[in-house]
Amino acid sequence: MQNQIKDLYKPLFLFIKKRVNSFEDAEDLTQEVFLKLSKSNIDAVKNIKSWVYTIAKNTITDYYRSNKRRTEEVSESLFFEGEEKENAVEELSNCCITPFIKQLPKEYHTIIQLSEIEGVSQKEIAAKLDMNYVTVRSKVQRGRKKLKDLFTECCTIIQGGKGSILEFENKNTNCKRDCE
Repeated sequence: MQNQIKDLYKPLFLFIKKRVNSFEDAEDLTQEVFLKLSKSNIDAVKNIKSWVYTIAKNTITDYYRSNKRRTEEVSESLFFEGEEKENAVEELSNCCITPFIKQLPKEYHTIIQLSEIEGVSQKEIAAKLDMNYVTVRSKVQRGRKKLKDLFTECCTIIQGGKGSILEFENKNTNCKRDCE
């Protein structure tokens, strides 16, 4: 039994690490899974491996629920209020997002600019650019992927639950940005 659990540690850690963005959190969650396993009635379990991964999935879900509550408790207004908040959002867009969008190939640049920055619906973009709606949809998806690739090439991005960006820092000094 002990060897079976020992053999599960590394694959379980990698399974959890793939699903959370922090090495330390993955270690903690792996330990938590084994703690929960030690408190459960293992004798009644037919397939320990399956049971461990079920506990892991539930533990990861609890982790994201807990982080979501903590994030909601910290209001955005603690950092920025009113006009100051609008200026910060505009500065983030001008300094970080727009330069990356400008680096996209022309066919994606225009569509992503309209869709993501100006908030134009994909159906309106299709009409405005005289394109098929399905084509616009696929170009938006491909453009987002290309934009994400540009970001990850230049920046280390720390994400929270559901992909929200918590923090970022330059990892490549050759990145083309208008400001620091």
